[in-house]
Amino acid sequence: MKRLVFLVSCAIVVVSLTGFVQQAVAQQESASTPRLSPEQIAQLQAKADAGNSDAQVSLGRAYEDGDGVPQSDRLAVSWYKAAAEQGNAKAQNNLGLMFRSGLGVDQDKAEAVRWYGKAAKQGNPNAMFNLGTAYYNGDGVAADEVASFAWLLLAQQFGSVSADGATKRMKDEAGNRESEALEKIGDMYQKGDELPQRSSEAINWYRKATENGDGRVQIKLASLLLQSPSGTSNYAEARRLCEGAAGLHYSPGAYCMGQIYDHGWGVERNLSEAAKWYSDAANMGLAVATLRVGEMYWKGEGLKQDKISAYEFIYLAASADIPEAKQESEMLEKELTRKEVKEAKAKAVEWSHQHAHLVLKEKTPTAN
Repeated sequence: MKRLVFLVSCAIVVVSLTGFVQQAVAQQESASTPRLSPEQIAQLQAKADAGNSDAQVSLGRAYEDGDGVPQSDRLAVSWYKAAAEQGNAKAQNNLGLMFRSGLGVDQDKAEAVRWYGKAAKQGNPNAMFNLGTAYYNGDGVAADEVASFAWLLLAQQFGSVSADGATKRMKDEAGNRESEALEKIGDMYQKGDELPQRSSEAINWYRKATENGDGRVQIKLASLLLQSPSGTSNYAEARRLCEGAAGLHYSPGAYCMGQIYDHGWGVERNLSEAAKWYSDAANMGLAVATLRVGEMYWKGEGLKQDKISAYEFIYLAASADIPEAKQESEMLEKELTRKEVKEAKAKAVEWSHQHAHLVLKEKTPTAN
């Protein structure tokens, strides 16, 4: 994909996205006011010395611009760092810019990204925009088009005017990655590492990402809907999503449908229907589904009780390194004769040969 460029003014000056972000942030954070007077500087100094982070940011800006004080990038960095370490998001972003440019400090683009990240987690749109450009250009972090798109979309949502043009260009040039970017934002909100942990926000972004019909994100959304405090009001949507994912031959979708009927989430509990869906998921290669099928055979839930078939499927799940399945298979072995165990294992081997094109997957993103 071509490097993002922007046209500035009527002079048609072309700059890279990296250059543009530095210019845009500087313009946004510089106040168009008269130069600071000695009295104003003295007041800022007193407040900054007392630990006021906003005053520290303003004093750092004054030193960076030479506004009312001799220009000094070193002192600008010092004051930005003092405020940044107190958690001031604006200072964290400004400090990141200083590290990015090597002004008043040794250039360290990775450190710049670290400070952008701290500010972005607090909702600072400039920092989000800076992260977007860093990921786009591989500037202090490995290039990642999806991560870049995600941070630019967030910057736009949080009010970055600069992000409007960038996201438009990304949509034009990488539109097929937009759903991945939306899903990534949902992931970030759900994990709570790069953004505050907010399941409600994760649900909103996953909903946007499901518009392309991807089974994986449909199940992520369904899982959150089923686990949310208002889960009962989300059952219909979750069922629609799981059924849609199953229709795409996505095994966790079939497993999710099995859970819905197994637990009676928004439907009348139906163990036979649950067993059918679990079997479909197992046949698609989902190991956790083979475990549930084995358990249902053992207990005679939705399936005719068959201890040999039960051991067959639980043994298959154990072979996929599911801890619970290993424990259950050891327990069931004590309930069967050697001949029965040998027969069940032979059936498991035969099943594996019949489904040799499948790779048993241990994990599923659906709710438990």
